[in-house]
Amino acid sequence: MASGEAMLDRCGSDANGQSQPLLVRLLTLREEGGDRFTATMPDGPARPIFGGQLLGQSVMAALQTVGDDRPAHSMHAHFLRAGLTSRPLTYAVERIRDGRGFSTRSVEAIQDGRVLLQATISCHAAPEGLSFQAPMPQVPGPEGLRTEQELRDRAMERDDIQWVSPPTMGGMGMELRSTCPRDFAEPRVMQPAHQFWIRPTEPVGQDWRLRQAVLAYTSDMMLLSTTLLPHGIYWSTTGMQRASLDHSIWFHGVPSFDDWTLWSLHTSWSGNGRGLAHGQFYDRSATLIASVAQEGLIRVVEERKPMADPDAGENGAD
Repeated sequence: MASGEAMLDRCGSDANGQSQPLLVRLLTLREEGGDRFTATMPDGPARPIFGGQLLGQSVMAALQTVGDDRPAHSMHAHFLRAGLTSRPLTYAVERIRDGRGFSTRSVEAIQDGRVLLQATISCHAAPEGLSFQAPMPQVPGPEGLRTEQELRDRAMERDDIQWVSPPTMGGMGMELRSTCPRDFAEPRVMQPAHQFWIRPTEPVGQDWRLRQAVLAYTSDMMLLSTTLLPHGIYWSTTGMQRASLDHSIWFHGVPSFDDWTLWSLHTSWSGNGRGLAHGQFYDRSATLIASVAQEGLIRVVEERKPMADPDAGENGAD
């Protein structure tokens, strides 16, 4: 059995009663046999499952079925249905192929007998080969930048804004610092690209499987909102239907997360109620560690409709 598989209870403790960091306990799965795994669900009231949770747990499930020499090199996923954090969640892994260098797994996230997400994950025992990467964008370092939560809290102090959806982050387990902060109260047209420095709020350890799962979890953050930058709107003040539709990750290595990581995003297209966003993860040494693409639903339904419940917010990260 691979490392990082301690059983967790709903209070976030391991089998010995020791408290674990949020992302560690969220992305740790319980093996049920037959390549099936049970997920740990977030504590608190029922809310929609964050898409990054499905991505990260799917990667973790697949990696339990491959050898230590085969980290994930790609993931292609489709979000099929919404789920709730109050209901049990199971991951079923199918071993599609094990070759000399590649292993391919199909993973389904299942809740109440319905498939929420389907993913194909490929793992590679990578040899040395030709090497090239795009350079890291030149941006200010994270030191001195305000956190995304601070920016959102400051926006929510405005009492002259009719909020459609509060721009809160919730307990995501990641700290984000924008190099070009947005105005959530009065959005404006911006260049179709922005960057965030990110890091876990608590250490995630050295388990390479867990670190790849953390990257997959984080990769669902801020992509859809990037597609709104050239339109000068944000769902805090504009009524919208929004949802991740499909998602791809190419892992170029195993991330560390011992220091800040740059999450560089841009959008190349939006239309027909959908938007396409791209992202790259760079470590502090400017090494490209992963590339991401996502298409999502961004359909405007009604402008500036006040929200009925000021505490109602989606468990998202955009």
